[in-house]
Amino acid sequence: MQLVLTPENLRYAWGSTTEYWFSRTDYSIYSYNELPCEDYTKLVELGFIPFLTISNEEVIRAYIKSLNNPKVSSKFDGLSSYDCVEIFWKYFNAYKDISSGFDTFENEYVMKKVADWCDENGVDYKVEK
Repeated sequence: MQLVLTPENLRYAWGSTTEYWFSRTDYSIYSYNELPCEDYTKLVELGFIPFLTISNEEVIRAYIKSLNNPKVSSKFDGLSSYDCVEIFWKYFNAYKDISSGFDTFENEYVMKKVADWCDENGVDYKVEK
């Protein structure tokens, strides 16, 4: 069995902690509301593990770092999570140099994080576009 990584199922990585769970028995991703019980220990016994979570802030900070622009980076140093996201979107809409590569970066970042999660958890996967 393999977990097929598609743009559609990568969206499960965007969420809050323990919102989505992966089943080792059928290689599917389930929302918390679809789980057979609420007991963490029992879920693990049944072959479920929490699916990874990626926040907007995490992707934004990684993207800003990838720009390798000290002037832009300094605008984000020390900002709270909320302010980081808010200011990024203001800059994103105002400056083409910031917005031009973000979508590609975001897709590659999320794919790499999910692939790393699969490797760390011994989940066989394939990438489908």
